[in-house]
Amino acid sequence: MMKFIQPLLFLSLSFFICRNAFSQQTAIDSASEVRMYRDIYILSSDSLKGREAGTIGEQMASDYISKQMLRIGLLPNGDHDGSYMSEFRMNYPVIYKEAKLRIEDIDFKYKEEFGATDLSAPGNITAPLINIGNGISASIEKGDKKYGISDIAGKIVILDIASGTKIEDNDSFLDDLIIRVKSVVQQGAVGVILHNSSRHATEDVLFGSPFTESLNVPVVYIARLPFNKISEISTGTCSLSVEIDRNVSKPANVIGWIDNKSAKTVVIGAHYDHVGITKSRTGDDKTPRIHNGADDNASGTAALLELARWAVNNRNLKYNYIFAAFSAEEKGLFGSKAFCSRQWVNINNIVYMINMDMVGRLGCQGDTISILGVASSDIWGPMIDTIQHTDFSIKKILGAPAFSDHSPFLKKGIPVIYFTTGLHPQYHTPEDDIELINFKGMVELESYMQHFIRSAERLPEIPFHSIGPVHNVRAYFQTFK
Repeated sequence: MMKFIQPLLFLSLSFFICRNAFSQQTAIDSASEVRMYRDIYILSSDSLKGREAGTIGEQMASDYISKQMLRIGLLPNGDHDGSYMSEFRMNYPVIYKEAKLRIEDIDFKYKEEFGATDLSAPGNITAPLINIGNGISASIEKGDKKYGISDIAGKIVILDIASGTKIEDNDSFLDDLIIRVKSVVQQGAVGVILHNSSRHATEDVLFGSPFTESLNVPVVYIARLPFNKISEISTGTCSLSVEIDRNVSKPANVIGWIDNKSAKTVVIGAHYDHVGITKSRTGDDKTPRIHNGADDNASGTAALLELARWAVNNRNLKYNYIFAAFSAEEKGLFGSKAFCSRQWVNINNIVYMINMDMVGRLGCQGDTISILGVASSDIWGPMIDTIQHTDFSIKKILGAPAFSDHSPFLKKGIPVIYFTTGLHPQYHTPEDDIELINFKGMVELESYMQHFIRSAERLPEIPFHSIGPVHNVRAYFQTFK
């Protein structure tokens, strides 16, 4: 029970403190400002200790957000009936302490020539070696297995991860790879050595897939050139050892939605986690301190909730609307990646995605709102030009680099739009606090986004357009300059 009592006590106390704070805020004069002030005040409180993904502070934040979604009237869209919480498994950090690989009389250099993958378990094994080529592809029926249990059991297997079928994206590639590796482990392999005979890049799949549960044997990857030393070996003796420390946690996305009985859905997202208690990226004082992340991204979360309040009261909207508060963005977009791993998240069901990240500092770098991802659909640019915005200027940025939660949607071929008021000197420092948030600017942005959503609903379609690498490079400099 103590797990739930602490967040509830915190929230009750926060509401009391927040009411008193409102009475002292003469600059706040609209209901929308008051609500967003309350949300940011609570989410960026020291009591949440920086909302690092997987911590109690972040759980307190997710509890608060889910209660707000309930009050707003959003339908729950979590893992269980009546729940807004959608948990995912996160391997972070994964600390690879040491690994050794010796095949016959050849020793390989750890990190330079080979490394333990995210599928690996710790272990120390010496066993016969067998090279089985591509092994068993996900596209091959079980009755067509080339190698039986008698060939693999008790051996360390060399497996070529180049697929015999064309795989369009990393998600499909990872699914195919896991099926093949699991297959040889289930047949009794005591270790697996992966290599890639194709030129399809695999490093981001093998090293950095936080949802992949480790198997019960060591699984390593050997690079292309080092593999040439053993490419002609089909059998032999191998010694393989891996030492790993895993920190496995289960953060949760908080998901609510409006069901307008449409076949199409719009996703509106913002991450609610931050970097926790850590050293500041600036200044000489490197003592770990709480980073409250009022702008990054309590501001985006507050804007998400306020937009949901508006949408709930506008039943003439034709699309369904999902409001997603993503976790673990700061760890590597893990929350939005987990959301996009759902099979129904695709261009056939999702019209487009709005991302809000750091939207609370209008005026810090000029009265400008940056809109990234404009090139993800040919209609975005002309549509944006038709929306009035007298209180600020718009910077249209064609690209949308992979530094926020829009990125997994782009990879699924879904148009995106990413709103931000830009970087500032307090970014990822302990000074990113509520005193610097421009609430009137946030209200202005909310009004603009309401017009944006209505304009998008009037479009006959929103076709996806792939963003080229040149646009993304330019967007990086346009955003961070």
